[in-house]
Order: sequence, then C-alpha cells, then structure tokens
Amino acid sequence: MVFPILLQIFLLSILIRSGIYYNFPSLMGYDAYFHAGMAKLITETGTIPPIEVSSKYFYYPLAHIFVSVTQLMGGLDVKDGLFYSIGFANIFCTTGIYLIGKKLEGPQMGLLAALLINLNNHNIVTGITNITPGSLVLCYFIIIVYAIFNEKPGLVQTGLLLLATILMVLTHQLTTFVVFLALISILAGKYLHNLLYGSSPIEAGSFNYILFFVISLQTYWMFTYVTQDTSFFEMIFKPLVEVLQMGSSYSSDELIIGTTTTSQDPLEVLILHISYLALPFFAIGGVLTWSSRKEAEKINKFSIALVVAILYGLAYGIPLLGMRNFLTSRWFPLIAVFLVLVAASYMLKLVSLFNSKKAKIPAVFIIVLLFSFVMVTTPGINKDNPLVGKDTTVRNQFKNIEIQAVKTLSGVYSGSILIDSPYDSCLFYRDPAYDVNNATSFDTDQVESREIRGAHMILLRRSALTEPVSINDPDKYGVNIIKPLPAEFFNSFEAPEYELVYDNSEVLAYLRENKEVKK
Repeated sequence: MVFPILLQIFLLSILIRSGIYYNFPSLMGYDAYFHAGMAKLITETGTIPPIEVSSKYFYYPLAHIFVSVTQLMGGLDVKDGLFYSIGFANIFCTTGIYLIGKKLEGPQMGLLAALLINLNNHNIVTGITNITPGSLVLCYFIIIVYAIFNEKPGLVQTGLLLLATILMVLTHQLTTFVVFLALISILAGKYLHNLLYGSSPIEAGSFNYILFFVISLQTYWMFTYVTQDTSFFEMIFKPLVEVLQMGSSYSSDELIIGTTTTSQDPLEVLILHISYLALPFFAIGGVLTWSSRKEAEKINKFSIALVVAILYGLAYGIPLLGMRNFLTSRWFPLIAVFLVLVAASYMLKLVSLFNSKKAKIPAVFIIVLLFSFVMVTTPGINKDNPLVGKDTTVRNQFKNIEIQAVKTLSGVYSGSILIDSPYDSCLFYRDPAYDVNNATSFDTDQVESREIRGAHMILLRRSALTEPVSINDPDKYGVNIIKPLPAEFFNSFEAPEYELVYDNSEVLAYLRENKEVKK
C-alpha cells in the first residue's frame, strides 16, 4: 500500500504550501520578486530580457522559461505560474527521496523520509516562500542523487543523469556549486570506504561523471559573469583572500550569534531553535548509527553519512570566517536531501525499541506530530504565526491596500522613492513606466539621524510602527537591524519641508522638496 500513502504525503504538502502561498495576494520572499518579473517579461515578449534587465540571469534563464511556459500553457498569472511549475515540481521530485530510502532500508524509511522533506521548513521556504532558480536546482539534484544511488547502469539512466546536470548548470551558479561539493563528497565517501572496508573499487564512470561536471561548470563559467566585470570565481574567492589577509569586519558576537536588537522570551527562543534543530537532531543520531561498524560496511550509507558531516561543517564553518558571499543558509534545502534519509532511519530505530505494535504506532505519530508543529510555526514560512517571533518576524507579504498605494503613487511620480524593506519588494506591482532603480530603502543612518537629504517621496506604512522591518546597516554587508520604525522617525516628516500627498489609512506618502533645510 505504498502508492496511496505517498499520494497522501503529496496532497498534505500541497495543502500546507498552498495555504501559506495564497495567504496574501502578493508574492512571498525577496528574490522571488525579481525572478517573477523576469518570467513575466519572457511571457509578454517571448524573449529573454537583455542583460541590463536580467543581470547574471541572462545566462541562467531556465527557471524563468519554465515558469513562463507554465503561464502560457495554463493561461495563468505569474504567481500561479510559479506555484504550478516549480512549487509542484519540488513536491513530486521527492519521489526520488522515497526511492533512495527504499533502496537503503525499505519502503517504511522511504515514505518517512519523503514526509520529512515535505514538512521540513527549509524545503518549504525553497519550494514556496522564496522561489528562485535554486528551487529548480533542488529538483534536478534529487534526480541526480537518485540516479547515482540507483546503481543500474544503462542508457536511460546515463542520459537522465547528464541531461539533469546540463540543465542544472544552466539554471543557477551557487546552488550548482553546492551540488558539485555534495557529489565530490559522495565520491570521497566511496573512495574512503574502499580504503577502510575493502569495498569494490570506484567505477571509472564515477570519475568520468565528475570530470564531465567539472568541464561543464568551468566551460560555462568562463563565459558568464556575476556583474559586468566580476566572474563567479572572483565573487567567491576574493572575499576568502581578503579574510585571510585582513581578517573579518564582523565582531565575534555577530559571527556566532548574529545581530540581535530585541530580547525574546525563553520559550519562544526554545521553539524557534527546535524548529531548525529538530531534523539535525535525528540526523546526528542517524549519522552516528550509519558510521558504526555494522552499518558502515554498506557503502551507500557510509557515503551519505560522510556527505552530511562535510556539508554541515562547510555550511557552519564558512560564515565563521566572516564570509557572506557563499550564502550558506541556501545550502540547507540541498543538505536536507541527505538529512531526511539518516533522520528517518534513526526515527525508525528509536521506535523499534518498543516491542508492541500498539506502542510503535503512537510513537511514530507523536514524533511526526511534534516535528510538523515546530516546522509550520517557523516565522520564515508563517508570517501570521501567533506563537513565536512576533517581535522579530519581518512580514514580506502584503495586503491589497499596501499594493494599491505603490500602484497609484508610481503612476503619478517618477522621482526617487524612499521605502522600508521589505515593502520595497512591492514595487513589483509598480506602474510599468516607473523606473525601479529610482527607489531605495531606509538605512540605519537615516532612521537614527532622522535626516533625509535630497528630493524624495517617502512611503511610510503605519504597520511599521508595530511590526518589525529590516533596516540595512550600510557599513556591513549582509547585516540588517530587525525592529519597528521609531515613532520619532515617523513624526520627523511633520516638518515644514515635507508635504503629505497621500494617505489611504495604511500607507502615508510625503514629498520632500529639493532644498536643504534652513538651520
């Protein structure tokens, strides 16, 4: 009865993700707006936007083309196009997780692993709340991992493996680089297993595939750029050289615990940490079990355990160097492909401690129930979560009244607009004639000094007085202060040099004349 259970897992995942995705009329996430805009342009024009619009994604357009094709075939808007293409693909590709788990320990483990990855908060974020080309890379990655561990050589499998690899290289840079690290780790695990346990020598096909991957990456990256004059290699390794030569610009506190501005209730902190540590908790037990003499003799289990150790070490170790350009937080959905396998195995081993079937069923139910609860209460995916993180959760979904303010004002004003982050993402819905490059978000200097220089239109959401927003620190890359805007900042716009030009009860707009204030 595997198929009905797998179908229920898919339906459950669709219900959870659609409930989150359609809770607000706007899109979700930050980068998702850029990618949705690019897909929308492809749909409207039938061509990939020029590099001035697409930036580096001029060379990596496959995810946007996929969304556009879904739009055209279904007669959908861009929001539905994202959901019905990449959103659904992320769910149904987890069939590969089931098949890998089935090969390792049987259908029970495969089903549990498929359930865990569909409930895992990192994968919900990647698949729904911030859809990017990396979301599509996750789908290719699951296919590739399944093809590698399936170990059934043949023309179909080889063709699928090479096709998925080429598509992945053309889809995204950073996540493809992480996939490459994972595959190298798998190969290293097999090589180490051969040394320790005398397993079968590594097939030449494994080395040939890695060589094909390297050549594909190198060839394509030679002709593509992150910026007009910066290659991907320069973007990745230049900060490493700077860190080694000069050290990090971050303090030790920021490197270890991040920037904090508000104190949280201990219960909230506990729930928030559990939501991110629940899967690694069970995975650690699984890694230790699979590393034992009895289990480690199985080469696939040994390789997966090693991959988890290597990728987790890199994901947490790189930020401690003070480097932010690797964006290791985006690695975790890819790492979860392996985490759910070892975690599912360990959960079943824990449940097997009970001799009675009557005890095993409630035990599995309680574990999955608690796991589900802490996952769907994560503020990153549930902005209306009433339990935890209300003082630190930045709402990046918008109401119709907030969207309408941007539509109206961008249609009658072409100058510089100052706006809070993430409300600046709402400029996705701007009037087509407005140049989005004229809009910027508040930074800490402006908020603290309450001084705005130059001619601007300032948009203020009344909700920002009580809801935290993200205020950029211009002196430190990647550091944002999470807090509501101070009332004094709002009141500063009552000064004579500002004129109130718009008020829809939710959004205020002030216009500043291009003259310095007389002191």
